[in-house]
Amino acid sequence: MATSPSINTENQGKLLEDALNIVKVQSFQMKKCLDGNKLMDALKHCSTMLAELRTSSLTPKNYYELYMAIFDSLRHLTTFLYEAHTSNRHHLAELYELVQYAGNIIPRLYLMITVGSVYMSVEDAPVKEIMKDMMEMTRGVQHPTRGLFLRYYLGGVTRDSLPTGDSEGPEGNLSDSVQFTLTNFMEMNKLWVRLQHQGHSREREKREMERKELKILIGSNLVKLSQLDGVNLVMYQETILPGILEQVVSCKDLIAQEYLMEAIIQVFEDDFHLRTLDQLLSALAKLNPRVSVKQIVISLIDRLAAYAAREAENGDEVDENGVKRVRGIPEDVKLFEVFWEQIVELVKARPDISIQDITALLVSLVNLSLSCYPEQLSYVDQIIGYTKEKMVEYEESPDLHTANTTSSLLSILLSPVNSYSSVLTLLSLSNYQSLLDLQPYATRRSVAHAIVTSILKNETIISTPEEVNGILDLCKVLVKDQKDATASSVDEDVIEEQGWVARMIHLFRNEDPDEQIMLLLAARKQFGEGGDRIRFTFPSMIIEAVKLARKYNALETKDDEWRKKCTTLFKFIHQLIAILYNKAECHDLSLRLFLLAAQSADECGFEEIAYEFFVQAFSVYEDSISESKAQFQAITLIVGTLQSSKVFNAEDYDTLITKCVVHGGKLLKKPDQCRAVYHCAHLFWGTEINGKEGSGEEEMYRNGKRVLETLQRALKIADSCLDSVTNVELFVEILNRYMYFFERQVDEVTSKHLNGIIDLINSNITNMEGDNLPKTSNSSALVTPEGNPIDFILKHFKLSLIHLQHKKELAASAEVSQRYDEIDASITIH
Repeated sequence: MATSPSINTENQGKLLEDALNIVKVQSFQMKKCLDGNKLMDALKHCSTMLAELRTSSLTPKNYYELYMAIFDSLRHLTTFLYEAHTSNRHHLAELYELVQYAGNIIPRLYLMITVGSVYMSVEDAPVKEIMKDMMEMTRGVQHPTRGLFLRYYLGGVTRDSLPTGDSEGPEGNLSDSVQFTLTNFMEMNKLWVRLQHQGHSREREKREMERKELKILIGSNLVKLSQLDGVNLVMYQETILPGILEQVVSCKDLIAQEYLMEAIIQVFEDDFHLRTLDQLLSALAKLNPRVSVKQIVISLIDRLAAYAAREAENGDEVDENGVKRVRGIPEDVKLFEVFWEQIVELVKARPDISIQDITALLVSLVNLSLSCYPEQLSYVDQIIGYTKEKMVEYEESPDLHTANTTSSLLSILLSPVNSYSSVLTLLSLSNYQSLLDLQPYATRRSVAHAIVTSILKNETIISTPEEVNGILDLCKVLVKDQKDATASSVDEDVIEEQGWVARMIHLFRNEDPDEQIMLLLAARKQFGEGGDRIRFTFPSMIIEAVKLARKYNALETKDDEWRKKCTTLFKFIHQLIAILYNKAECHDLSLRLFLLAAQSADECGFEEIAYEFFVQAFSVYEDSISESKAQFQAITLIVGTLQSSKVFNAEDYDTLITKCVVHGGKLLKKPDQCRAVYHCAHLFWGTEINGKEGSGEEEMYRNGKRVLETLQRALKIADSCLDSVTNVELFVEILNRYMYFFERQVDEVTSKHLNGIIDLINSNITNMEGDNLPKTSNSSALVTPEGNPIDFILKHFKLSLIHLQHKKELAASAEVSQRYDEIDASITIH
C-alpha cells in the first residue's frame, strides 16, 4: 500500500531523529573513552555510531544531515589518533590494520579512512600505498547514497594530506594525488548517475531533485583538483581535463553533464580555459542531445569576457613564456575565432536549436568581442550580420517573437552602444542599421533612447552631415512617425524623449561655420518629417542657427561673403519659425523665436531682416495671441526686444514702437493696458544696455515729448479703473516710471508732474478698500504681494518717497542740480 507523502515525511523525521539520538549517545561514549585513553572501547562506540550510516531508509537530504553529525564527532577521534601516534602510545600503521577487522563494511571503511588520513599526515608514512589501498577498499560499497557519502568523506579528510611533490618514493607525488582525486571523482559520478534508478519509476522527478541536491558532493573533487599545489597547464591539458571530460561524456546523463561542464568552467583557472578551448568545446558535440549546450557556452564566454575586463586594467604584459597578452588574452590564442567557429558549427550541427538559444549565444559572443577585442569592430559587425541572417531565416518561427529572444536581440544592439564612449562608432558597423530595422517598435525605441542618452552623457560632438544623417537614421523612431508605433505612449514620456532629442541638436557642432550650416540643413531635412515633433526639435535648430549668425558676424573682417551667408541663414531661420507657426501651431513660441531672430539680425546689422522679423512677430500677435495674459506678456517681450535694438532708422523704429503703444492700449483689462503703455514709454528714450556695444548716445532714439505723452496716457487709463485699490496701485507704479525718466534727465518730465502724481496718490489713499479687491487688478503685475494688498501698496509708495528724499539730499549736497528742489516728497502716511 502506497504511503502518503505526509506519513512518509513523518517517518523520515522519526528515522532521522532516532539515528541522531544514537549518534549523540555513542559520540558521547566515544569521547569519554578517548579522554580515559581507552582507544579500543572508543573504536567500538565509534563503530556503533558509524553503523547508522548503513541505513537505506533515509532520503539523501536526511542522510546528509546524519552524515554531518557523525563527521563532526569523528574529528575528536582524528585529533586523538594523531596525538597518540606522536606520543608513541599507539602506532597508526597497527591501528590501520586493526580497524579493518570491524564487522560491517560501512563502519570498517569509515574507520579505515579516518585512521588512514591521519596516517598520511605523519612523517615517513607510505602515503602512496595508503591512497591506493583506500581507493580499492571503497569500491566495496556500491549503494549509490552510501557509496557517495563514503567517497565524499574519503576526499574530504585526505585533502590536506595529499602529496604535491615530485618524489618517486613511497611518500607519493602530485601525479598520484591527481590520479587519486580523478579516480574518486569518476567513481562518485558513476554512483551519482546510478542514483536515478533507485526507487519506483513514478518517483523519477523526486529522484532528480534529490540528485541535484547531492551534486555538490561530486563537484568537490573538481574543486580539490583546481586547488592542488603544483598543477600546471601541461598537467591540466594532458591529464586532468581529458580524464574529467571522458567521464562526463561517457556517463551520458543529462543532469551530470550539465552540472559538471558548468563546474569545470567555474572552478579552473581562466588561463587553463584559454589554452584548452578546443578540447572543452569539442566535448560539447558529444554530450547528450538534450543538454543545454547554449548555457554551457554562454557560461564559458561570460567567464572569459569578465576575465578580459578585469585584466584590461593591468594593461598589456608579457607572460613567462614571452607571449604578449592583450587584456589577459595571449596573442596566439584566437579566442573570438574559436568561439565563432564553434557556435556557427553548433548551429549547423543542431537544426533543432531555436532562435532563442542562438540569440542568447550571440549576446555572450558580442560581449566577449567587446571585452577582449574592442578595437576589432569587424568582429561585432560579423556577429550583427549573422544575427540579421538568422532573423530572416527564422522569420516564421514563433520563437522569434518571444520575450527572451526580443530581449537578447535588444542586448546585442545595446552592447556596442554601452561599450563605446562615442556612439559614432555604430556608423562603422555596416550591418547595425539593417538589423535595427528588423526589430519591433519597442526595441527600436529602446535602442534610440540608449543612443541619445549616450550622446548627451558623453557630450559626443556630431560634426559632419553624414554623422547627423547616420545618428538620426538610427534614432528615426524618435524623429519620425512609425507605422508600427503603439498608441499607448504616455504624453509625458514622449515629451521627455523629445526633450532629449532637442538637447542632442546642440551637439551638432563644427568649428567651421560653413560646415555648421550644412549640419543644420541635414537635421532640418530629417526633423521636418517629424510631424508634431517639430514643436520640440525646431526651436533647438533655430537657437543653433542664431548662434551661427553671431559667429558669422564675428567673421565680418575675415570672410568677404559673410553677409551673403548670414542672409541665407536668416532666411533659413524664418522658414523654420514659419513652419513651426503654421504646422505645429506654436503661436506663443513662434512669437518669441521671431523676436530672438530679430534681435540677432539687429546685432548683425541687417535692418530690413530685423524689421521683417518684428513684423512677423506683430502678425503672430494680431492673428493668434488671444488670451489676455498671453497678450500682455507678448507686448512686454516685444517692448524689451525693441528697446535693445540699434539698427533701425528713425522712421522704421517709430513705426514699430507706435504699433506697440497701439496694441498695448487695446488690451482687454485696464491694468494690463496701463502697464503695457507705461512699458512702451521706455521705447521713446533709448539707453545703453550692459553687455551690448553702442555707437554713442547721439545715435539713440530719444523723444521726451513722446515719453511724457505715453506716461500721461497710462495715467489716464489708470484713473479710469473703477476699483480704488487698483487705482492707487497703478498710480504708484506710474510714479516710479516718472521718477525713472526724471533721473534720466528727460526735460519734459518735470517736478510738477511728480508732485501732481504724489498729490493724486495721497488724495486717493483714503478711498482704498481692500476687502473686495478684484482678481483682475494684479493679472499683469510683476509682483504678487502676500497678505493685505493695501499694506503692500502703501509700503511701495512710502519707499518711493524715501527714494526721492534721498535723491534730493544728494542733489543738494553736490550742488549740481536744482531739479529736485521743487519736489514735495514728504511722507504723510504711517
